Order: sequence, then structure tokens, then C-alpha cells
Amino acid sequence: LTEGIVNQIFLDFIVLLIEAELRNSEIHGIGLFCREAIPRGTKVWAFNPLFDIVIDQEKLKSLPASVITFMKMYAYRSRNTGELIVNVDLSKHMNHSDTPNLTSDEDSNYYTVRDLPAGTELTCDYRAFCVEGCADFLDQPEESDERIFGLAAKG
Repeated sequence: LTEGIVNQIFLDFIVLLIEAELRNSEIHGIGLFCREAIPRGTKVWAFNPLFDIVIDQEKLKSLPASVITFMKMYAYRSRNTGELIVNVDLSKHMNHSDTPNLTSDEDSNYYTVRDLPAGTELTCDYRAFCVEGCADFLDQPEESDERIFGLAAKG
């Protein structure tokens, strides 16, 4: 492995506390799957300000359209702080479920709610941490770019 690949592997697992990988998901696009069996109650993810980046909305407005598209896909507005956050580890590929296999505590740590066999897609309930930014997955009317991202609607 080259140094760059090793560094990327390190970054991908720095906030995930388990071995995980990306695979095609039956839920939506790409999902995050555990590589090993995980017992119920295991802490699998923790918020880390080094790798869970708070986005400055004023700076976001000046970025290219491709970055805005990325943010619309992966950023979320925190229910707890109201801040716009994007995860830079593999957790950004975790899909929503109405019956998730992970749950969070008040400190944004995620735990398994049941024993998970190796190869299980890790899921969470977006409504537990995300304000309005998950309309595509939750059958809610789409909110405006202005309301969620602080961006003027284009058109």
C-alpha cells in the first residue's frame, strides 16, 4: 500500500469505531456495512470535531456549484446546535431507516440496538439528528435551499 492509501484508510476509520466498508445498498445508492459481527450496545461512532466539520454558511455561499451539490447530499443541520455539519469519514454513507440498527445518545455517540451479523448495513434515523435536510428520504416536502443551507434559491 502506498502512504496515501494508508493515510486515507486511517482517516476513513478515525471516527468510526468499528471496521466498516462501503457497498451497494438496497435502501439507497451506497451504504455503510460492518465487516465483523457487532454485539448489541457497542459504540460504533462518536462525533469528533476534527472530522465532523461545521460549515461556515457565509463561506459556503461563495463555493462552486459542485461543492454545493456535495453539501446537499452529505451535510446536515444539527438538531442540537443548528449548525451545518458534514462528516468526512465513511459515516456520511449511512442510510436512513424508520427501524434503524443504531441509536444515538445526547452526546451524538452511536450504539447498536441489537446484535448485528457481519455484512449488515448500518442505519440510523435521520430525524434524530437532522433538521429538515432529509426530505428526499422521509417523504417530507422539500425545503428551500435558503432555509436549510442559507443559500438563495437559484432559478
